[in-house]
Amino acid sequence: MSESQTATTLGNVPDQTAGLRGSLGITSIVLMVVATAAPLTVMVANTPLIISMGNGIAAPSDAAVATLIMLLFTVGFVAMSKYIGNAGAFYAYIQKGLGRTFGLGSATMAMTSYFFILVALEAYIGYALAELLLNFAGIQVPWWLLSLGTIAVVGFLGYRHIELSSRFLGLALILEIAIVLAVDLAIVLEHGPSGMDLAPFSLAAITSGSPGLGIMFAIYCFIGFEATVIYREEARDPERTIPRATYTAVLIVGSFYVISMWCEVVGIGIDDVLQFASDHPGDMYLILTENYLGKASQDLLQVLLVTSLFACVLAIHNIVVRYQYVLGRYGVLDRRLAGVHPRHGSPHVSSLVQTISSYLLLLALIAIGLDPVTEMYAWGATAGTLGYMAILALTCISVIVFFRRHREDSRLWNTCLAPAGGLLGLLTCLWIAIANLPALIGGEGAQGIAWAIGLVVIGSFIVGFVMAQRIKRQFPARFEALRALA
Repeated sequence: MSESQTATTLGNVPDQTAGLRGSLGITSIVLMVVATAAPLTVMVANTPLIISMGNGIAAPSDAAVATLIMLLFTVGFVAMSKYIGNAGAFYAYIQKGLGRTFGLGSATMAMTSYFFILVALEAYIGYALAELLLNFAGIQVPWWLLSLGTIAVVGFLGYRHIELSSRFLGLALILEIAIVLAVDLAIVLEHGPSGMDLAPFSLAAITSGSPGLGIMFAIYCFIGFEATVIYREEARDPERTIPRATYTAVLIVGSFYVISMWCEVVGIGIDDVLQFASDHPGDMYLILTENYLGKASQDLLQVLLVTSLFACVLAIHNIVVRYQYVLGRYGVLDRRLAGVHPRHGSPHVSSLVQTISSYLLLLALIAIGLDPVTEMYAWGATAGTLGYMAILALTCISVIVFFRRHREDSRLWNTCLAPAGGLLGLLTCLWIAIANLPALIGGEGAQGIAWAIGLVVIGSFIVGFVMAQRIKRQFPARFEALRALA
């Protein structure tokens, strides 16, 4: 079915889907993927959790295992990418392998999961900005005003050409990576090669504590991984650019985490780091930076933490916008979401709708009186990450099923063994996350919130699943048109 026929089938809304425009190369796409992972935010906010709730000094080993799981996932992901023709990312894979009903269910789950993560980060960055202004200038500004202002700036950048977002993300990313590498170098120079203890990679360290939780938190650090395929329509030579960008992003992010967490553990002290992470969950990396680079560097790191958060918010905003764009393009959502700006070549309508959606949800949470960190951020990020891991697992299954049915690729490693290995790792981490959900969001008293989060994640999939069944029953021509999503 042609695009014009599809537009006629789906309604009288004029076809605005001229296609997104851009000339993103490998470097630009890698920058946006790594910016979504927010490496400085990971070092400040995630590593204390990996150490204190996971298996202590083995944090770099957890990062290495998580990198291996993501690399196994990537093998099948890249092998199938040549059969995916749009910016739909994971749900396009799931539809290709498991059918349109599962595909649409995964699409609504993915869009909902990223939306929760986005609003959680928008709340957190307001809090971080408020603390920064208070500490540096003695100015007290309500965090929610700063969050609302951040949403406006992100909305503006998302409205404009994708290259503008890419340039900002690149600058922010270079600065935040530079200061973490400076900390790493200072630790290595002070301790010397012989002082870089290998105990974090020993079997005794890896099997201590709760290695499952440590690996699960490490996988959290790779969120935004699908951005390589989401920018397919805006990539230069996507058949070559997307696979190379995907492998490059995973290897860079994984290596960065392994090396930096190893330096962090050694820098604080093998015998002291577990207790230190428990006592200083919010400022462990700030203290480490001051100890090795001085107070000025610690101040700079606080500033760069805000830019890291902003880069992450912008990158995830772009992901959600492109989910809406593709679903609108094929009539699942309002087709006006597929509008492309005549000058910028951006999905400007979808960006505007997403900006308004963020405002509405955040204002509702503010009215309820929720805390921006312990409630908005913790609950939103947890809900989003659970959905994210479920989507990754479904994608692995889809890759295996697709190649078993169609036999387009006879490489057993690429089409079965590697995706199966990634699936096993992801399901293990997902099971651990669900089993420990109350502890992750506030302890035993959070059972009710844990149930609510689980229901929201599952419900987001059910909504898409039921929507697909309804379209299939009432609008068979529209359901047939959904094939184009993959």
